[in-house]
Amino acid sequence: MNVYRLDKNAILDAAKKIFPNMYIELDEIDFYLPDIESGEIEIKPIAESFYVSTNYVYEDRIVNGNKTRYKVPLSIIYTKQNKYEVIYDSKNVCYVAYEEDGEIRFCLYIDFYEKIKNQIKKVE
Repeated sequence: MNVYRLDKNAILDAAKKIFPNMYIELDEIDFYLPDIESGEIEIKPIAESFYVSTNYVYEDRIVNGNKTRYKVPLSIIYTKQNKYEVIYDSKNVCYVAYEEDGEIRFCLYIDFYEKIKNQIKKVE
């Protein structure tokens, strides 16, 4: 299961197939791990190392020759009846996009951590 750097067009195409009668709004949120407060982690099958601080996941990038930490975003979609629908409770309409077996799939945000936590390993 890969949640890292997914193609936005592939996410939208997959969402339109899975939710054909819904308006799809694509967005990003910070990757939050409620059980890990700080430290270095590995997420299978991603080859890079990540860092957790105050429960948020960060990655190192080189910016102007300097190593800089950025929060890792998760790609999410909201399913709506139409473009102008206001979402008051996102519990049943917010999905995290992930890639598995070469296919984009979706998981409700409230269920996402339970789905991915066995792929996260804290590096000692």
